[in-house]
Amino acid sequence: MCPTLAEIKKQDIVDHLTWNNSVNANEVFVNVDNGTVQLKGTVPTYASKVAAEKAVYEVPGVIKVENYLKIEMDPDVARPTDQEIARNIESKLISNSRIDSVNIMIDVSEGIVTLSGFTGSYWEKKHAEHIALDTKGVIEVINNLQVQITKSVIDIDIENDIKNTLERIGLSDHDQVTVSSNEGVVRLSGVLPGYREKNRAYTIAMYTAGVIDVLDDITVA
Repeated sequence: MCPTLAEIKKQDIVDHLTWNNSVNANEVFVNVDNGTVQLKGTVPTYASKVAAEKAVYEVPGVIKVENYLKIEMDPDVARPTDQEIARNIESKLISNSRIDSVNIMIDVSEGIVTLSGFTGSYWEKKHAEHIALDTKGVIEVINNLQVQITKSVIDIDIENDIKNTLERIGLSDHDQVTVSSNEGVVRLSGVLPGYREKNRAYTIAMYTAGVIDVLDDITVA
């Protein structure tokens, strides 16, 4: 008996998670329903949880991922204290020459990291979050950083910059993406053929001057 399309996709997803060495998917369980993938089980780090979701989106046909993975650290491995986690994140931010972290405050409670304060750009806010989630002992990151731009950019220029860049890099179906900006808050909508295209559109918006937030409403066909 031939396997159904859902079963084929499920095996593709399981194989992709197993292949990706950054996920540690030994205790990850997959369910597929009409392009929606549910991830359940446990992973050892928050970074593994995020990596698992990103890996699933790379599989053709995946439309949505519901990530119910829980963090379960190895009991035989010494877990850093909250103070150690905070110091490690602070050290990593300070040593990162791309991010001005002088106004970033870090609070850690039982492995849950809260970032507050402000950055000078949206991409710095997101990079600070990624640095925190990739730190040993972190089980969740709450990003409350505000973006305070020193040089304002009018919304029409933000919209045009994003649209022109989407076209310049040759993004598939770039003309199907609608870009709107309201006081620096960018909304992306429309339909793209895959997650990679969706992620590239988001990344372009993230790095565009004047952007303080990105609302990604793009769907995958």
